[in-house]
Amino acid sequence: MLEPKFMKEGYAYIGEDEQWHIKNDAPDWAKQEFKEFMVMVNSEPDDKGVITRY
Repeated sequence: MLEPKFMKEGYAYIGEDEQWHIKNDAPDWAKQEFKEFMVMVNSEPDDKGVITRY
């Protein structure tokens, strides 16, 4: 997987809670890309082992 643009541009950071966050002043495109990325990487397979949300 390639590094997402929001990370390359420096809009994401790891907080004190050791979780990824997006900066408040990030542009809307970066916030949307971050949201989509987090859904993709945090998706879990269903009871058949299939991941359908991404």
